[in-house]
Amino acid sequence: MQQLDARLERLERLLESEALVELMRKVDGMDRDVRELRGESETLRHELEGLRTRQRDLYLDVDGRLENLERGGASAPTPTSGATPATLPDGPAAAVTPEAGDSAAFGEAIVGVDSDPASEQAVYQAAFELLRQGRYEPSITAFRGFLERFPNGSLASNAQYWIAEAYYVTRDFPRALTEFKRVNERYPGSNKQADALLKQGFTHYELEQWAEARRALTQVRDQNPNSSVARLAEQRLRRMNEEGRP
Repeated sequence: MQQLDARLERLERLLESEALVELMRKVDGMDRDVRELRGESETLRHELEGLRTRQRDLYLDVDGRLENLERGGASAPTPTSGATPATLPDGPAAAVTPEAGDSAAFGEAIVGVDSDPASEQAVYQAAFELLRQGRYEPSITAFRGFLERFPNGSLASNAQYWIAEAYYVTRDFPRALTEFKRVNERYPGSNKQADALLKQGFTHYELEQWAEARRALTQVRDQNPNSSVARLAEQRLRRMNEEGRP
């Protein structure tokens, strides 16, 4: 009887040992699976970041080429007479920028205002180069500095537009929306008016503000027939319809 009990005990230990080994095998297998999944996740994350970077670079390249064509074909118009840029937020010019109606004293109110076209072009290109390099915060600072020096310059509306774009590209959509609106508030009739309104629609879309997005995109389409911005607006409106957006 004692021998039988001993054999049963050894058999139980053996079975327990085999079960433990099998459990360890399963744990090891799961550990390998987790490591593989983590590796795949890191790879996908890296690829996604690469795609975002390429998309951002492509967008800036295309937009930059369009702007070069605009400047090559005709100089950007000066803001409409009487349409004085509004107060700049969070910047040193905020305290000295006049309200609408003070345009006569506007150039004198801001310290360091410059009217040299060659200097304006050089400062603008330096700011745009920062944007092209993906240095978004410095580019925003540079464009704001440009607007302080050249508030009524021929490229002022462009500079304001690129401030908004820098926020949009970095997905800071609330700030982007504010800055896109300022393009049309400060520079009505500028060569960036339709583009800024289009991007307002895109930004409302990203913020899931469907009614506002539809309103802005419809306005772009209706006010700019047979244009690239109208086609882009129509494409986004169709996308919203396909997605069942209100």
